[in-house]
Amino acid sequence: MRRHLTTTLTGALLLTLISCGTADNPPATPSDKGGSEAATARPTTSPEQRLLTDVKAAAFESWKTEGPSDAELTAYPPQWCAEFKGGHGVAYVLDSGTLYPIGQTWGTAKADAQELVVLAVTAYCPEYRDQVTKELRDSGAY
Repeated sequence: MRRHLTTTLTGALLLTLISCGTADNPPATPSDKGGSEAATARPTTSPEQRLLTDVKAAAFESWKTEGPSDAELTAYPPQWCAEFKGGHGVAYVLDSGTLYPIGQTWGTAKADAQELVVLAVTAYCPEYRDQVTKELRDSGAY
């Protein structure tokens, strides 16, 4: 009985150590054991969070004094993506009075607005990123 208990405890300890892994030998994932890919999916950043992070890193000069709230800012990308899906381009979006990123107490310089559209498309509708960047490059703006 004592030998069986020792063997059982040793086996349990060994399994625990193996499942922890090391830097050179990470633990097995469910997909390594035949599990589904969904079980191993890492949490992803939401489009909103990605945009807000990228905008903060961009530090737009035109927003140094005052810029949009997160809610104001994240309201634009879905509208822009819908316009791109409808066949419109960046010029159409930014020439539109309702789609240009501007508020009651803040504004956005044209160069910053163009970069903002690229960041937004990258986060919200990356399938239009090539189209948007090509249009901006062709216009000399990007």
